[in-house]
Amino acid sequence: MGDFLGAFALVERSQRYLFVQNEREIDGRVQRVWDLPGGRVEAGEMLHDAVRRELVEETGLEMVSAPEFVFVQEGEREVRGKRAYAWRSFFFRVEAVGEPAADNEVLDVRWMSPTQVAQECDAPYHDSFRQWLQRGGNYFVSRWRDGDDVA
Repeated sequence: MGDFLGAFALVERSQRYLFVQNEREIDGRVQRVWDLPGGRVEAGEMLHDAVRRELVEETGLEMVSAPEFVFVQEGEREVRGKRAYAWRSFFFRVEAVGEPAADNEVLDVRWMSPTQVAQECDAPYHDSFRQWLQRGGNYFVSRWRDGDDVA
């Protein structure tokens, strides 16, 4: 996998954030994780267009205003001690209409309180969102070490 540029939506209603369920390979095994709606920015695509597209593809929700920049996460994934790739993910607060439903790209959708996020979102790349919830900020660095104990 090459470097990753991502755009993600922070959709909040009644003090809960919208999450989508995905399968990810972490430490050599496939796990179900809760992620914010979003994903890879396609070649030639603007960040705000990517977050709009991903939100529709994953949840069916339509943005009703311009996305508001919240924070950026820059990170690197190491596999067995070597950098596999770097990523830059931009997170935007968005207003959206409709009721979310899982599309064919995700397994499920769910609204989560900050307490639920802290308890259930423990994938290596979730650290920045949890930190943002606790203390705010607009730039975070993350390191995902994977495979150190995988043969």
